[in-house]
Amino acid sequence: MLFVHSARPPIVEIDSESGGVYVRFSDKAVAKTLERQSDGPIITVDVDRQGGVVGIEGLCFAEFSLSQILRQASVRADRVDLSKARFRPAASSREAVVT
Repeated sequence: MLFVHSARPPIVEIDSESGGVYVRFSDKAVAKTLERQSDGPIITVDVDRQGGVVGIEGLCFAEFSLSQILRQASVRADRVDLSKARFRPAASSREAVVT
């Protein structure tokens, strides 16, 4: 089990073309990326040098909930109010709209 150390609500970046989602809990540098086993979508977890969760990436989602992503990633975010998460298009989606 991995833990989110920050209480800051996440920023959720969604790439609707690929079904990709990135749930960012921290702006810390990523020290390591861990792949999680899942029967469905592909899930990876970025962690900082202290082992805290920076973000969770999920691929191949048709639809999702934040609690589902946390569960599939084996991540606990007990201090985070997920109802205050902010959602925005992923960088690649924003670039496609601008050009």
